[in-house]
Amino acid sequence: MEIFDFIHFIEGMDYLAIFLLTFISAVLIIVPIPYFPILMTAVLVTDLDPNLIVLFGALGAVSAKSIIYMISYYGTNIGNLKRNFNSEDYPETYRILRKYGGLTIFLAGITPIPDNIIFIPFGMYRYNPLKFILITFSSKMLLNVIVVWGTIIIGKPIIGNFSEMSLDINTLIAAVIISLVLFTILFIFFLKIKWAVFLERFFVKIRSLRKNRNS
Repeated sequence: MEIFDFIHFIEGMDYLAIFLLTFISAVLIIVPIPYFPILMTAVLVTDLDPNLIVLFGALGAVSAKSIIYMISYYGTNIGNLKRNFNSEDYPETYRILRKYGGLTIFLAGITPIPDNIIFIPFGMYRYNPLKFILITFSSKMLLNVIVVWGTIIIGKPIIGNFSEMSLDINTLIAAVIISLVLFTILFIFFLKIKWAVFLERFFVKIRSLRKNRNS
């Protein structure tokens, strides 16, 4: 099924369709279907308000990211696993996250990297959920503004290839299932490997080197 046909198939859903499609795409750990072609196609083949496409696209993406983040956030309370991610044992890592966490989240959200892999550790380190949601929303809004209005300004001939991307339903379902499996594996990996120990030692070492250089 072509994205063009798919958008027309659910055209009656209007902005809810944009929300649902971006949510499904954004919840994937390894993203085989970037959600920005959905926004681009919606701008080209519907008469929806571009600004509302930006808004509902951001809401869909942030909702997906927030679910993944909150699973990581509260998942660290399971049994004794919470002890692997606490400020008492890893003060330097927490200091770095508090100081540069917002910038890292914003850059991950506005760039085309698989940002879920970046967001999972922030949840495990219990970065402030409200700050995470607000920063992620800001980054997705800015990204969507660039994508949507860039599409309008550049025009259909330049981005026509995106409307030819395949969006087979079976492929989409398989991608979601695979991503859920990958999320589980990554989550267990982060918990079991105790990479927090290595991060803490690394940050302490860096801070020590800086102090020696300044002394």
